[in-house]
Formats: sequence, C-alpha cells, structure tokens
Amino acid sequence: MNRSIYNYSKTFRMKLTRILLLASITWWLAACSPDDRSDEQPFPPTVETLSSIVQGDAVTLQGHITASPNSSITRRGFRYGSENLQNNAESTDSTEVFAATIDSLEPGNYHVTAYATNGMGTSYGDTLTFVIE
Repeated sequence: MNRSIYNYSKTFRMKLTRILLLASITWWLAACSPDDRSDEQPFPPTVETLSSIVQGDAVTLQGHITASPNSSITRRGFRYGSENLQNNAESTDSTEVFAATIDSLEPGNYHVTAYATNGMGTSYGDTLTFVIE
C-alpha cells in the first residue's frame, strides 16, 4: 500500500472520529434539559387586576401575571379612565405582582384594567371600578 494513501486514510479517520464525537456531545447536551417543553407553544400572558386602593386624590393599582408560557413579559401596567379620560400607567416592577400609583385625579368614577405584554401579544385582566371623592 502506498504510504501517502495510508496517511491520508488515517487523517480522514481521525477527522471523522472528532466530528462524530463533537456531534454526540452536542446531542447529549441538548437532550439534557431539565424540562421537556418541546410540545408547548407560547401564548399571550394571563393577567388579573387585583386591587385599586384610593388615598385622597391618588390610587394605587395592583395586578398579577398568573402565566406567560414560553415567552418573557416585555410590558405590564394598567389602562384606566373615566367618562372624560382614557390613559395608561406602565409599571416599573419586573415581578409577577406589579403596581402603579396615579395621583392628582379629579373627583369621579373610574375604571381600571391590568395588562401584560409578551412576545405573543397583550392580555387584559378584569375591570375594577373606584371612586375619587
């Protein structure tokens, strides 16, 4: 057998062995995830409007994100308003339970709905009402 052909064959086998080893390690690492979420699809979040606590001409609003399957929350806050006013108050919290305070409200009846947005869309909680006297 020609020596150059033998060296080429040996080099080829070594490269092939390395490629197969690398592919096996990659497959093993990918297969070792602690949670099997291969059959889950991302959905918009599920949100609850928890409370509206009035203090003089201000109100503290609370909401709760109960689920956001396979998609991170990008925004959370509240839509509130009265007959003459429609507005948003975005929360700076980054937890499941979030809050916002709105002050300098005029006397009257108001409504509020919590919302949350992830990569799949925006969802809204139930609507609560509160009164500023």
